[in-house]
Amino acid sequence: MEFAALASGSTGNCFLIQADGTSVLVDAGISLRRITTALKALGLEMCDISAVLITHEHKDHIGALPMIAKYCHIPVYATDGTADAITETCPQVSGDLCRIRTGEELHFGTMTVRAFRTSHDAAESVGYQIAHEGRRLVIMTDTGVVTPQACRAARGCEAAVLESNHDVNMLRYGPYTYTLKQRIFSQQGHLSNDDCGAFAAWLAGEGTKRFVLAHLSRENNSPGAALETVGAALRQAGVTPGTDVSLDVAPMLGLLGPFEV
Repeated sequence: MEFAALASGSTGNCFLIQADGTSVLVDAGISLRRITTALKALGLEMCDISAVLITHEHKDHIGALPMIAKYCHIPVYATDGTADAITETCPQVSGDLCRIRTGEELHFGTMTVRAFRTSHDAAESVGYQIAHEGRRLVIMTDTGVVTPQACRAARGCEAAVLESNHDVNMLRYGPYTYTLKQRIFSQQGHLSNDDCGAFAAWLAGEGTKRFVLAHLSRENNSPGAALETVGAALRQAGVTPGTDVSLDVAPMLGLLGPFEV
């Protein structure tokens, strides 16, 4: 199984997972043109995509769905709450929607996918665990806290894509309004670098070997700050990035990967 980040950040998110000739996207929050360009760099076309798995209905995760529905007609998988929210804002997508439940086992080629609940101010937000031949990847963005379901889904995964949205001090003293800051800091907001580091350190102790930091805020974070904070948490737990585990940041613009899981 291989994984690539086509884009991740507060302006748009899209990930690709491939195994044995089957390819799926997790989220489609950048333009169809950007998705197509990234896929081309990997030797793929949109017609090679079997499904789009949606974490929640915010624009930076579903922005390309109307154009995908218009030109590609690829099945779009989402929980009931997310599917209802997508139908309200993007009715043209409704014909391609496939409703799923958290914990339900989905099969795409030789990959098995399960959704798990996250904690975000959306209708019914989820992350995804993808398994293939005994190896597992977890993708968890947009959550204010690490939910018990996320812990169970991520424990023992070989690779983890984890939200590392903001540096606490950059957000606290930055230009956002008080109301927006409180939303991000809340249990239905976004994980900080510190929260991500604590979770990554625990996962490393459970056997995770590859970490990709995702959904960084353009205004309240930087790749350097995220890497420094999460790296320090790993080292404090006795894990050395670059030696014991790999640690990367998914770029807002540009491609990361593909990586073998």
